[in-house]
Amino acid sequence: MAGIETRIEVKGVEELNKKLQPKTVKEPLADGIRKITLELDRTAKMATPVDIGFLGASITNEIAPEYGKIMVQTDYASFVELGTKKMEARHIVGSKRVYGLGMFGYAIQVISKKMGDFMKELGINIERKMD
Repeated sequence: MAGIETRIEVKGVEELNKKLQPKTVKEPLADGIRKITLELDRTAKMATPVDIGFLGASITNEIAPEYGKIMVQTDYASFVELGTKKMEARHIVGSKRVYGLGMFGYAIQVISKKMGDFMKELGINIERKMD
């Protein structure tokens, strides 16, 4: 009975493994996480409605190589973000108050539109590390 024999040889695996060392990806990824976190923080602060400024000032961030976190330190932030029975969620664009979406929801929308650019920059930075 006749059979078919197939042989596949993959060349360059050792070279590829050297290029894909954790340092090659980790540093550009950490930089990307930092940039996205800072942009989200800045956008949320700019979109925060201001009475006396405490809510916007209470927005902080924590950045590590593997993650970015945005936090708010007030008891009433969720009411502004999500709204209540008597008050609609709200954020600010320029000097205009916009209802229906809180400052973080708005910031996430803005960042989502920029994600393609962030990912493109990440890819370029990883490629540079591989050279």
